[in-house]
Amino acid sequence: MADVEELLDGVPVRLAPAQAVRARGERRRARQRMGGVVAVAVIAATAVGIGSWTDPTPGPRGSQVASEGENPFMSHGVVQDLKPSELPRYAALHWKGDEKASDASALPQAGLDSVCNGRPGGVRAPEQQFTHTYSGKGDARARHRVAQYANTAEALDAVRRLGETLGDCGLKEHKGGGYSGPTNGNGRRLEVSVQRWGAWVRVVETQYSPPS
Repeated sequence: MADVEELLDGVPVRLAPAQAVRARGERRRARQRMGGVVAVAVIAATAVGIGSWTDPTPGPRGSQVASEGENPFMSHGVVQDLKPSELPRYAALHWKGDEKASDASALPQAGLDSVCNGRPGGVRAPEQQFTHTYSGKGDARARHRVAQYANTAEALDAVRRLGETLGDCGLKEHKGGGYSGPTNGNGRRLEVSVQRWGAWVRVVETQYSPPS
């Protein structure tokens, strides 16, 4: 069997030491494994993003920001109201629609029956707002508001000022979104959830007297 130098017609060839060859092979296999891990990580990140709530722009912790896509507050161009059974604490408070007592106050006003008094302080009114109020067991009241502002900046300002109003009213802001707590001097508990999609904001408020 001819050696390497004979096959190359007298051209000398220096073969790398066996240790160096093995090291190059290990580096090549490591790069292949790393490429596979990166691909899996990208797929996992994409899967988590589907249908989730994200916060691509700065805003109060107590609000949630919907990811890109169709307006989650509308269906076929119509703002969707909440059924009484979709409100928090339905099993205990037995919500019913209360068309006669509609309270269409704009943000940063919060709470019903004057349990919280916000200070508008330069907040621009929404271009349009859809409001539905509900009554429940005892003195329980609830309200669902969906408002469209002229732009995202105005929506963010309204949400921020709402957070200030709720804080002044005695409510605590939750890291995962929303506010809750007893209102100052009124003996009632108020729970508020806030969601934003671009220039649209949805606020759901439920207030009731805690069981004694």
